Amino acid sequence: MLLVARAQVVLLLFGALASTLCCDWLRRYTDMSDKCLILLRDLGGPITEEEFPLPFPRKLYRLASKSQAPCKLAFVRDSLGHILDVYLQVDASRVGWHAGRVDELLHILHRQKDELSACISPAKPSCFSPKLRRYYRRLTNATLNGTDSSARWELIRSETKMHLQQLHLFAAAM
Repeated sequence: MLLVARAQVVLLLFGALASTLCCDWLRRYTDMSDKCLILLRDLGGPITEEEFPLPFPRKLYRLASKSQAPCKLAFVRDSLGHILDVYLQVDASRVGWHAGRVDELLHILHRQKDELSACISPAKPSCFSPKLRRYYRRLTNATLNGTDSSARWELIRSETKMHLQQLHLFAAAM
């Protein structure tokens, strides 16, 4: 009986330690996030100040910030994944962006998403996935809508900057 109790304590401690070590990503997130913001800024000309046709999902960020740690991690991971999916659609040469910087941005977003995925139990459903998916579908429909104009991509770049800044603050608070 004592052996079983010790084994359970060891497993519990190992589980806590493993998730902490696995989430070493949180320490590097700030640097990677800064690099994403710099790459986003340097993709093309100045980021537009034009108003985005879709309101920023502040309520969704507020809800996520009040949730438990696994939901917060899933929110950041899923947000990065949706941003990555949007940028996989861009043709940098048609938009006038530096293709190498687009590729580097995609690489960093993918890496962040993958490293964060390792911190989240696969059995844990994403808490805000349907709402995030709906928001990013509306974002794509409101801006691209079958066109690939550079002005519309600049709107997306501006909105992406806001999301990356919010995710940066969100992760720093964890």
